[in-house]
Amino acid sequence: METHHRITFYGILQERIASELSLNVSLKNVSEMRSYLEENYPILRNIPYLVAINRTISSLENPLAPNDHIAILPPFSGG
Repeated sequence: METHHRITFYGILQERIASELSLNVSLKNVSEMRSYLEENYPILRNIPYLVAINRTISSLENPLAPNDHIAILPPFSGG
């Protein structure tokens, strides 16, 4: 069964991929989502990034629910 997931990208990934993606795929957890994204957006294989679910940095085992707010966070620097 496919599930709708909304993913927001930040920083350089926003410029290289998109501000936001809507996916209609079955993804059980963060690990599956990372694999799916890295397969479809190879740039993610070369840039370290964190995944936040509902504003909390998540582990690979963190389950995904249809209404979760998913954010992809590349390294940030500032001054």
